[in-house]
Amino acid sequence: MKNTRLWIADSEAPYADAFREYVNLKKSHLFQVRMCTEQEQLQKALASEEIEILLISARWYEAFRELIRNECVILLSEGSLPRELERFPAVYKYQSAENILREIMYYYSEQEEEEYYTQVRKDNRVIGIYSPQEGIGKNKFALTLGQILAEDWNVLYLNLEECSGFSEILGENHWNLSDLIYYLRQNKASFLYRLNSMVRKLDHLDYIPPCESYTDFRQITVEEWQRLLHLIRTQSTYDFIILDFGNATGHEADLLRQCSGIYLPVGRDMISRGRAEQWEKHIRVSDGMDILERLQKLELPECGPGPYSEEDLFMLPQQELGRYVRGLLQE
Repeated sequence: MKNTRLWIADSEAPYADAFREYVNLKKSHLFQVRMCTEQEQLQKALASEEIEILLISARWYEAFRELIRNECVILLSEGSLPRELERFPAVYKYQSAENILREIMYYYSEQEEEEYYTQVRKDNRVIGIYSPQEGIGKNKFALTLGQILAEDWNVLYLNLEECSGFSEILGENHWNLSDLIYYLRQNKASFLYRLNSMVRKLDHLDYIPPCESYTDFRQITVEEWQRLLHLIRTQSTYDFIILDFGNATGHEADLLRQCSGIYLPVGRDMISRGRAEQWEKHIRVSDGMDILERLQKLELPECGPGPYSEEDLFMLPQQELGRYVRGLLQE
């Protein structure tokens, strides 16, 4: 995969070096970071190096604006900017490196238009978690599975429920899955950068905040869901994509066909089993034998109440359900 050349130009050498080391050591980074902490270094780099993104302090930009040509310029701000520089994208310097990276990827996805190609991966997997009923621990299972897999792999969790409640649990986010689909509709070349700008973390597990608007959710077509999965599989470095299904898209069968494995949690009671059997019958008469062949029904252990907080979500892999999932993965 092509790594984008990102240069940081700032006179605070320890800061620039820490940022460079953090990004270059990321497990699945998109950038190759180099730095200039002396103005003479930046002058030489602008004259002889290929710079695709230039993260530069406002003071240095004013000194070198005549030498900067086609680079994507993002200002490293320590607060307010001079009025004449407000037209440039800017990131606040004293925040986490992860937040700075998200903002850089967002701005670059807006400006970068040159198409790039990546090799289609054959070894990543899409895992579907589906149930025709509520209240049997499906979400807990999906999040536990994702966190455990993420201990050793790059894993992305996508919640495809109409009303997931995630914003209430993990806090509201500026961007969510609706925004990613909207970006996809624009057919821009920088999908991977926009995807990574929206990623949030639950311990080691990556996730995109799910749709919050009922209207936006219902307007997403099956072709758009399929294209989203295709782009994630072919352009990202994720080893596993976990799809936590709801029942409101109207495209569940089509999307389940995108999965290499499907888990179907089933309750112990008679009604739960009856619902699962009715759903299987519907899939069978709808020419869905290919779906049933990938299906594994699960009777989950009693998960207890909760979770009640984000900290409770972190603890799922250490609880009884986590032990169950670890045993399942060893089979």
